[in-house]
Amino acid sequence: MLLSVASSGCMGLAMQREVMEGMREEPREDIVPVEPIVQAHIFSQNECVLPGSEDSNQETDCYFNESMIMIDETVSKMLLDFSVSFEWSATLGEVLGNNTDELRFVEIKLLKPNGDLCWDYLATSSVGQMSLELRSESDCTVSIGNTSGFSNGEWLLNVRARGYALAAPIDTLSFEDEFRVSLWVTKKCVVFPEIHDEGECTFSSELE
Repeated sequence: MLLSVASSGCMGLAMQREVMEGMREEPREDIVPVEPIVQAHIFSQNECVLPGSEDSNQETDCYFNESMIMIDETVSKMLLDFSVSFEWSATLGEVLGNNTDELRFVEIKLLKPNGDLCWDYLATSSVGQMSLELRSESDCTVSIGNTSGFSNGEWLLNVRARGYALAAPIDTLSFEDEFRVSLWVTKKCVVFPEIHDEGECTFSSELE
């Protein structure tokens, strides 16, 4: 009798386990953006001096920064957006012509792991919010061989710039040159309903 009860209890637990397994939701794959790399700068007065000035010992660019972003096979897309604010750029352009690109500029470069250029942009006047979307290396603006995705490794975002600021007695004449560049990727991640709350997931690269 005891054996029969014990056996029945074991079968009951087994059946409960099967029922629970059947109720458990299957993991699902999702695509989510990763926290972006951001380079942003507001130029201050006297931070950059005019090229050719006697007291100038600066290189052409007085701002330079390099950021690294790791890319692997789980990356589905790279996105880059930027904006540039150069006050009076149109007026200066009329007076100085092409020389404005020596005085005020923001140059953005995205480099592949082997050092080859993927994309670049040179702004010498104000630029409203602009966006670039790369779904594979075939979207790069230079000739490349791999069109099936992105090369694994360290991609570099280089930004060099020169800008100015002026605190004038008359507010309408005051200005601060500034820019903002953001680069982020979307990656595959897996949602495990039994452990993840809404909006949470585990990146596929962390499960390998």
